[in-house]
Amino acid sequence: MPPRQLTRAYLALAAICIIWGTTYTAIKFAIRDFPPYLLVGIRQTAAGLLLLVWAFVAGRVRMAAVPPGLLEPNQRSGSALTQRYVGLQVLTGLCTITGGNGFITWGMQHVSSGVAAVIGSLTPVVVVLINLGWKGAERINAPTIGGVLLGFGGLGLIFHHGWADFLHPNYRLGIMACFGSCLTWSLGTVMAKRWNDPRVSPILNAGLQITAGGLGGFVLSLLFDRTHTILHTPQGWAAVVYLALIGSALAFSLYMFALQHLSATVSSLYTYINPMVAILLGWLFLGEQLSAFEIAGMCITIGGVWLVNRGYQATAH
Repeated sequence: MPPRQLTRAYLALAAICIIWGTTYTAIKFAIRDFPPYLLVGIRQTAAGLLLLVWAFVAGRVRMAAVPPGLLEPNQRSGSALTQRYVGLQVLTGLCTITGGNGFITWGMQHVSSGVAAVIGSLTPVVVVLINLGWKGAERINAPTIGGVLLGFGGLGLIFHHGWADFLHPNYRLGIMACFGSCLTWSLGTVMAKRWNDPRVSPILNAGLQITAGGLGGFVLSLLFDRTHTILHTPQGWAAVVYLALIGSALAFSLYMFALQHLSATVSSLYTYINPMVAILLGWLFLGEQLSAFEIAGMCITIGGVWLVNRGYQATAH
């Protein structure tokens, strides 16, 4: 890969580290006014359709600049979007967006943004485990096992003050939803890495996946949202616009670009930074507590994720 392209991929990953860290706080503001799955449907469908229009217009402009006859028909389109390819993109979007984003949005009704972000930081661990199980492609080694144990040990520290909260059904369900989000997002990450055609624009891939995931959010809203009433406040709509344009359209396109040029495990390393951003913003704007135990648990969890990544890289070489 050309050094310039690799640099761009890492810059895209760096931007994701910050942007997706802020979305936890934005979701907290948005779900005050929006039912969770309806929020996912509105936010993601709007972002996905915007990306599809962008990909179409950009593709038309690019093709118009090519002199007729210079490229073969299949080269002009970059890659044929077969029904199977679109179907795989839809399936990936249902995992990453409907599942990954939908479950955590629902869960954040009952848990803090910081806790949700730290659970999300286990994504690289789950990505590695899915890769290990997917056709048995990789082997598990001692650093991988140690990293998994360390990561969950860090979560134990984070929850130390709130074990009594698990007696409350809504809190338990919120935690389960966050773990479900981590699992489905990780599965979608592995799918995207394996199924995204590098000849297809990352914007088009992102548009297909986000649109499918957003429509899935509307389905879940019909099934599970207790109300479909929206409280129209400037703060709530500002959060939705930010989530749609920056948190989804921009960040997910950058993620598709990073995933196209970096491994699935490396691409998921944004979860090292996301919890720090989310916990800091939750403390500043949401009044969420930030104790020495939370900080220590977060560092241990992220250390476990780092160790898993090192173990994975050792088996990959």
